[in-house]
Amino acid sequence: MVKLEDVRPADCYAHARRLLAEVGAIRNEMGRSEDTRPALELSDAKPRECYFAGLATWHKVSRLAAEVGAAPTSFIHTVPALRELRPGHVLRLIEAIQHQVAGIKKQLHVAESNEVPAIEAARQPADVLVTLIQVGRQISRALERPFTPSDVFARVEQASAYVGGTAAGAAFERRRTPRHCYERLMACHAAAAKKLSNHGETSVTMRVVPADVVPGDVYDVATLVLGEVALLHSLTANAPAIYAFESNAEGHWLPGHVDQLARTLEAQLG
Repeated sequence: MVKLEDVRPADCYAHARRLLAEVGAIRNEMGRSEDTRPALELSDAKPRECYFAGLATWHKVSRLAAEVGAAPTSFIHTVPALRELRPGHVLRLIEAIQHQVAGIKKQLHVAESNEVPAIEAARQPADVLVTLIQVGRQISRALERPFTPSDVFARVEQASAYVGGTAAGAAFERRRTPRHCYERLMACHAAAAKKLSNHGETSVTMRVVPADVVPGDVYDVATLVLGEVALLHSLTANAPAIYAFESNAEGHWLPGHVDQLARTLEAQLG
């Protein structure tokens, strides 16, 4: 096994590409159509953002494993402070996802396998991030119970708890869509990135909203926002300690509730 400190973004990219091919085989076996939307346009990503995208993918593949009856796997690797996340930590998470994917394939009797492709040395964290998001999209097409606004609400609620403060809650607006939620969370991400820049940290640049946004897409961007506000919290000297946070998001939540909480989060960040 390659030492954690020797792992490069190109190594992560190669393993993420293999993971994408493996997930595609599962989706095909289940008779589900491919998500053919263009890949996201991203630049200047960091390993921590790849790691959080990997966590979103981990949650999706874990749900698929439960649905098909595959044995669950665990991910127990110790993670350092967010500022110290390295490509090696991302690769360990990708390997854990691959292990769960192998269990799903076994359960579905998918014998074909895909090898790790040749290393492309010029690949950067942005390439890894885009690929992990594509993996999550393909997993979503295979799920019997796709991610919903309620799943997203729990993520945004956790981010709001990290930020804290006394911002007034935003008013509820009816007939919001996942696209509204995605756009609002992009605004939250930009606000968090602006504050992180004061601590010498840069964040990924997300240029466009994906076509035909579904709650699974919103879950991805909400997880990225959560990672940024968690880092921001850790870098703020006077930040209050975060208690062991358990989401209170039980129940049925509409995109309007997610949009409402995201607007509240944006006000908190402001």
